[in-house]
Amino acid sequence: MSGPTHYDVLGVAPSATVDQIREAYRRLAREHHPDRTATNGRTGGDVSMPAINEAYRVLNDPARRAVYDASLRGAPQRGPAAPPSESAVRAATAAGSTSTMPTFPSHLGPARFPWRSVSFFAVLAIIGIVVLAQFTEPGEPRGPDGIIQIGSCVAIEPNADAREVLCTDDPAVDLKVEAFVPFSDSCPGGTVAHRDRQGMGIACVGVTAEPRS
Repeated sequence: MSGPTHYDVLGVAPSATVDQIREAYRRLAREHHPDRTATNGRTGGDVSMPAINEAYRVLNDPARRAVYDASLRGAPQRGPAAPPSESAVRAATAAGSTSTMPTFPSHLGPARFPWRSVSFFAVLAIIGIVVLAQFTEPGEPRGPDGIIQIGSCVAIEPNADAREVLCTDDPAVDLKVEAFVPFSDSCPGGTVAHRDRQGMGIACVGVTAEPRS
C-alpha cells in the first residue's frame, strides 16, 4: 500500500488501543479544524482533515479495522459471504433431493401381492363358518319382543288385552293381528278389537282361531 497508512495519519502504532486512537483523533481534529488553521495561518502540513476523518472512521470500527489490517499484511480478509443466487439455491435443492432419494436394485421388480397369505386366511374363515354352522340349530324360532304389529300372534288376557306370543304356524290356534290402529280408530270387519297390553294402540285380531290364554 503506497502513501501513509491510517495509523500514520493519526500518528499511532498499529497496536494502538481504541482509546489511544480516539485521543489521537481529538487532538488532530483540534489542530486541523478549519477555523483554527485559518486563524493561525497553518495548512496542517501533509495531513488533511478528510484524511483524518477517514482514518478514524476505519480504525475506530473493529470490523473495518480488521479488514484494513489484513490489507496491510498483504492478505485481504474475506468479508461476509454473499448470499447464494437463486439459481444456486435451486441447483443445490435439486442435488439434495436427488441424493436423498432412495434407490432400489433394478432386479427386484415390482412388489408382489401376498396371494398366499390372503388365500390362507380365506380358507381359515371358510372353515370357521362351516364349523359354526354345525353347532348352530337351524330354524330356531325367535321369541316375541312384546311389540305387537301386523302379523304378530297374540294371546288374549283375562282383561281382554292382547299380548304377543310365539306363533305355532297352526291357523287353528294362532290369533294373528290383521291390523293395528290408534285408540281413536275402529278395527276393520272380520276382526275383534283388543287393547295392546303395552298401551300402544288397538290390535285388530282375526276370529278364525281358538283364543289362547
